[in-house]
Amino acid sequence: MNIKEQILIVEDHSPLRIIMDNFLGKTFKVKTASNGYEALAWINEGNIPEVIVLDINMPNLGGIDFLSNIRVSGFFQDIPVVIVSGEEKGKIIEKCLEIGINGYMKKPFNPNVLLLKILTILKNKKTIKV
Repeated sequence: MNIKEQILIVEDHSPLRIIMDNFLGKTFKVKTASNGYEALAWINEGNIPEVIVLDINMPNLGGIDFLSNIRVSGFFQDIPVVIVSGEEKGKIIEKCLEIGINGYMKKPFNPNVLLLKILTILKNKKTIKV
């Protein structure tokens, strides 16, 4: 029996969220959220994804605030996060790096590159575990 790894996609743009869900859903078990509040609520229910794909600019709770929340948590701080965003401001990207991300991709992006980034993160995560 092959159990797929769970990933969480946090993206407010519905068409892009659906595209990522359909594409990445071929390889992973995917949960989607349209903003940081939805994502935090799902995680706080005890769901721990292997990787989070996160947009920065979202209504309600944006990506930086969501990222800050999980990085201060003892339970969620080690979840790898890949930012997928149209944001180009260097200071915002620097802030994400300071808080702790495992990758950054600018929109528009190649879904195959995102898949490879996630697979690489998962491979390295398994290698590091003792």
